[in-house]
Amino acid sequence: MKLDRRSMLGLAAGGLAAAAFDARAQARELFVVTYPGSVDESFKQVVGPQVRSRLGVAPTFTPLLNAEVIGRLQASGANPPFDVGMWDNGPLILAKEAGLLEKFPQSAMNNMRGLPAQFVDPDGYGPAFAVTMIGIAYNPKRIAGKPTSWEDFWKPANKGKVGIVGPASNLGTAFLVEIAKLRGGSPTNVEPGFRALQQLLPNLAAIPANPGALATAFQQGQIDMAPMYFNNAAVLKARGVDIEFAIPDSGLQIQTITLSLIKNAKNPEAAARFIDMMLDPAIQTQLEAAPWTTFPARPGVALTGANKELVPDLATLMTKGSFLDWKTFIGNRPQWVERFNREIRV
Repeated sequence: MKLDRRSMLGLAAGGLAAAAFDARAQARELFVVTYPGSVDESFKQVVGPQVRSRLGVAPTFTPLLNAEVIGRLQASGANPPFDVGMWDNGPLILAKEAGLLEKFPQSAMNNMRGLPAQFVDPDGYGPAFAVTMIGIAYNPKRIAGKPTSWEDFWKPANKGKVGIVGPASNLGTAFLVEIAKLRGGSPTNVEPGFRALQQLLPNLAAIPANPGALATAFQQGQIDMAPMYFNNAAVLKARGVDIEFAIPDSGLQIQTITLSLIKNAKNPEAAARFIDMMLDPAIQTQLEAAPWTTFPARPGVALTGANKELVPDLATLMTKGSFLDWKTFIGNRPQWVERFNREIRV
């Protein structure tokens, strides 16, 4: 069929209108990465309604480990599946080095003002909205005595009771490095850590795929002792699970959780507003409350429940633990993951 000039112009106008419609439709959606487990649950139940009412967009939250997020972003090129990334300290370094992120615009910084310097990425890629702590979770009815050291995992009395995750997760990486240090190694020499894990095999009951699955294994009674994020243990306790959290004598491992803009995001304006919104005192207060017990990055947010039982405030938390120097060893992590998967099995 031959088209006259008017028909051609009509089709062109229709195509432009459709494209504009698609752009508007995209602008009404926001795709955010979360962590598996209680973090994802809290975002869907607490944050989601706030995004819809405050920003006027429909959020989609996708729970993934950081390594998988990096893989998906690299595979997608200029068409990323996410607008906002969520990162622990180490993987954030890799995401920046890979050129996957956009710097956070100064114009969107409202709630970010007043954050401690260590909670704002020094290269300008966004703020931390929460703090996580790694310690020892245990079932007080099945573990004799409150654990005081990571070495308690190796006690003969705990045979078949211990659960861990591998270094594909940030929790597993931090645990491996900590054990290596305790056994005479360092963040760049984890050979003592792998030898210790080999010796731990008789005591291992499960090696779940990620921290969320580790918490599920604890809830289901498959394990009675594990390295665990404090908020995951607190969520289980709020659900009635027999679980307590102990600070090892070597101190807590502390990490921040940073939110960042993904390069070539489809909805960068809403993404920036979302990140700043996550530091609103009202949002921080809701996430801090039970059952989520997310430890707030924003100073001045009152601690309650399990958080307050652990420490009275953020400043005190910083005296009870330390941050790993991820830059010194993050490049070694892929080899650690491959070796762990090959050697450490139950």
